[in-house]
Amino acid sequence: VGSTPRRSLFRRPPPRAAIQQRPHPEVVRPTMPSLQQRMAPAVGAVTESLGGAAPALAVGDGIPAALARAAAEGVLPRVLSAHDTALADSSEEGLSRKPAGIFYDLDAWEGNLLEVQSAFGEGFFHASAMKSNGIGTMLRRARELGFGAECASIGEVRHAERLGFSGQQIVFDSPVKTPAELRYALEQGIHINIDNFQELETVTELRAIVPNSKSTIGLRVNPLVGAGTIAALSVSVADSKFGIPIDRRTQILDAFRNYRWLNCIHIHVGSGGMGVQVLVAGVKKAVELALSINEALGRQQVTVFDMGGGMPVNYKSELWHTQSVPSFADYAAALRRDVPALFPGSANCPFQRVVTEFGQSLYAKSGWLASRVEYTKPLPDGEGQVALIHFGADVCMRQCYTKEHPRRIEFYDGASMQRKEAGDDSPAVPVHVAGPLCFEGDTLTKDAEAPPLHRGDIVVMRECGANTLSLFSRHCSRQVLPAYGYRLRRGG
Repeated sequence: VGSTPRRSLFRRPPPRAAIQQRPHPEVVRPTMPSLQQRMAPAVGAVTESLGGAAPALAVGDGIPAALARAAAEGVLPRVLSAHDTALADSSEEGLSRKPAGIFYDLDAWEGNLLEVQSAFGEGFFHASAMKSNGIGTMLRRARELGFGAECASIGEVRHAERLGFSGQQIVFDSPVKTPAELRYALEQGIHINIDNFQELETVTELRAIVPNSKSTIGLRVNPLVGAGTIAALSVSVADSKFGIPIDRRTQILDAFRNYRWLNCIHIHVGSGGMGVQVLVAGVKKAVELALSINEALGRQQVTVFDMGGGMPVNYKSELWHTQSVPSFADYAAALRRDVPALFPGSANCPFQRVVTEFGQSLYAKSGWLASRVEYTKPLPDGEGQVALIHFGADVCMRQCYTKEHPRRIEFYDGASMQRKEAGDDSPAVPVHVAGPLCFEGDTLTKDAEAPPLHRGDIVVMRECGANTLSLFSRHCSRQVLPAYGYRLRRGG
């Protein structure tokens, strides 16, 4: 790990827990990171399959072993006391090394991917939303498993290409694509989802320049099925900036009548706590639109359907699925019941391929952030503490800036790596957890309770596998956290 680059990244894990990190000098350089550096932290290669099974072990069960291995390998170096400052390493490497990182349970993550494929079956192409996770090694492994890449910018498109995704494996979504970006996508045969009628005009002109493009070209419609629990992530409301309202049927039909190369309907219901009923309602309206277009034109023109993502994540407990957070199997079953024409091979289904764009639901629960406590200070009343750690609004922007994205926070003893539990000798006290940025709002919580914390103890924020590194903030020119992948030898 890091200091032992002679180790193969593809080595099978030792008996307890293996922390694997690709050495990446750009990431550890103590300067403002570039876009490529922000995307570059790599996770150890995944070498085994779970045979289609869902994640078998709660991620939390493996955190103590992963922390212990990380500490043993120097990934979470101990915090130096005032008496040990002579040991402080002021070299380039020492300046870049922080006792913090993002960790992925690779078995849980890969099992989740396989569960998606099993739930939906043949004819579905699952394009992982890169805005939720752009870590290269994970995306390469996802590609090996048959996943594609859903890209919300030309930067993500280029990143996907560098990782080996072909044009047919890339879906290019964005409400603001330049003519140059659209031409490039057409030239590379990338699936393009057009957001509005003005963009359609631009693509029409570019099609004359690239007449033999192999791109699938979709039109994004807004199904108008309402909002979820998070307004900023709800895109099926009347004033959404995304797509063409589905009630503009005449104009939508005219677009398909005029341009035979337009062969896909695209929707995305939303990502803010959308329940199965709302997700299914949105897909159903869009499938009915596709069927009506084909019927009106008297030809099978809409042969691809992009249903977007939107699956929620249970951020409240260890459980992957609850009554309000369905599994992929639950979602697929509801679609089979209410929208049978969606599934390729079924009666009346015109689609040769159905695309999904899941993001947070693929990554969030398998990843967690960890940092040693660098310093503590008492709260004004003396009845609690402020714990100062090495991550905050730089990677947890939504958690610091809003109240709509809470995450579970856990505290571990820095020596034993076990959860700190309150008791008669160590009662819980109020704890504020604050990050390293130079502004007061860089606070992860002021509502935690824990036994008294000490320098070197560890703060873990759960369900952080999505929308953390990909939302990295350059405020204060912080260095990007390294990413680590681990596997546990089950039962040993």
